[in-house]
Amino acid sequence: MNQRLDDTVSLPSPFRLLVVEDDTNVRNFCARLLRFKGYIVETAMNGCVAVELLHKDRYDLVLTDLQMPEMGGIELLQHLLEAYPDTDKVVFTGHGEVETARQALKLGAFDYLTKPVDADDLERTIRQCLELRQIRQEKEQLSDLVVMYQFGQAIGNSLDIETQVSQITAFLWKRFTPESLSLSMLYPEDGELRLLTYKTDQGDRSCLYELSCGAICNEEQIAQMHMQLIGGPGTNELSLTAGAVLRTHDHPIGCLHLTRKATQPAFDANERKLLSVFAAQIAASLDNARLYKQLRDQNLETIAALAAAIDARDPYTMGHSEKVTGYAVQLANKLGLPAERIELIRYAGLLHDIGKIGISDNILLKPGGLSDDEYEIMKCHPVIGASIIQKVCALRETVPIIEGHHERIDGSGYPHKLQGKQISLETRILSIADAFDAMTSNRSYRPAMDIQAALQILQQGRGTEWDAQLVDLFLELFQEDATLGQMAEVSFVDTISRLVRESVPVR
Repeated sequence: MNQRLDDTVSLPSPFRLLVVEDDTNVRNFCARLLRFKGYIVETAMNGCVAVELLHKDRYDLVLTDLQMPEMGGIELLQHLLEAYPDTDKVVFTGHGEVETARQALKLGAFDYLTKPVDADDLERTIRQCLELRQIRQEKEQLSDLVVMYQFGQAIGNSLDIETQVSQITAFLWKRFTPESLSLSMLYPEDGELRLLTYKTDQGDRSCLYELSCGAICNEEQIAQMHMQLIGGPGTNELSLTAGAVLRTHDHPIGCLHLTRKATQPAFDANERKLLSVFAAQIAASLDNARLYKQLRDQNLETIAALAAAIDARDPYTMGHSEKVTGYAVQLANKLGLPAERIELIRYAGLLHDIGKIGISDNILLKPGGLSDDEYEIMKCHPVIGASIIQKVCALRETVPIIEGHHERIDGSGYPHKLQGKQISLETRILSIADAFDAMTSNRSYRPAMDIQAALQILQQGRGTEWDAQLVDLFLELFQEDATLGQMAEVSFVDTISRLVRESVPVR
């Protein structure tokens, strides 16, 4: 969407005025004078007629008498305050109505003019009121520009769709105070329009989550499907609904829809223009986040397939990398690590044994124990793996974890004999997961160890081989979640599918 920011809150020119007065002579006098001064002027004989006109059109200033049949000025001012708070007000008063005029000022009137109305006083009061209105709107324009910048910064700092949706909802809810807010996005790779959020002033509503559609939909189709997802527009009054079809790269990708109650002010032109700018920002951010997730999932599938190819060289270690990753991610979650560090552990876990591709089969698949020389060659696999991954720019952060997953807290590990905090937290997590799965899996040179026996070995090695605090947390995981012990029985295909499904970082 090509939308200039300085067009979003443009001031009306000329100003639109509504004169509400039951005295025909006063009403016509004011209308003629103000039209001569260049204003657009409409008239009403009482408050009821004025309300009808206000419902149909927008006015910058309402001039109203206080004493009128059917609906007087005070009641009209109360209606303006509730339904049209941005409309300025000036009142006419007769002699002896000073107290009523004061009440009018409390209801937001800019000033009052005493009848008979003096032409100079009328012109001066209106000019002062509209000058202050223009200053106020210029400040609001500047404020809206700041708000747009802050909004763009907020949603641009994350590539996680759930985080963005939460930020978008909170921001728009505060800025526009709607009765309901809904947001959907098209996933062309799945041919679905998905509802990302549906918030109402009564809380989140139950509704459909997704609808099947083609990979390419036009704006009308997306708007119709969005209404299906939320169960209808919520109101038939168009002035109480606002929003936009989200577009990026000249293609519709979703829908933003807001509604207000009949007792709330209608969405004005400035709010609609502001929403259109927000919609353009939302579309770009959400589409980038969707593409990022799609790319990340593809990367994970590729990495998982590579890990599977490595594990497949040895039938005894089939699925080892995936199970190690599962244990490590759960331990990282237990520790409360942020999403990006958990994602790093996920990738490192899948790739930690990639260096075994450089170990010959007669060593890697040897049915018995290794000789000292063979063991020294086997100990090279972390360094080989690190050198392979070092060449992949997007995965370089995993290199220290891959290279160090056989290091030990007391310095007895390899390849660099690192100690304690010299070993990164992610590496210490992965080393526990790796050791546990190795002990509880069958190998060519020994059968699988009993789970409880493996946990006992971990406990015996806390503080020497493995990080003591992490070992304790790992043991707690097994006490809290009985399914952990069943991971070794999960099929390879099921494990890959689960890892891809869970690739959205846990918060």
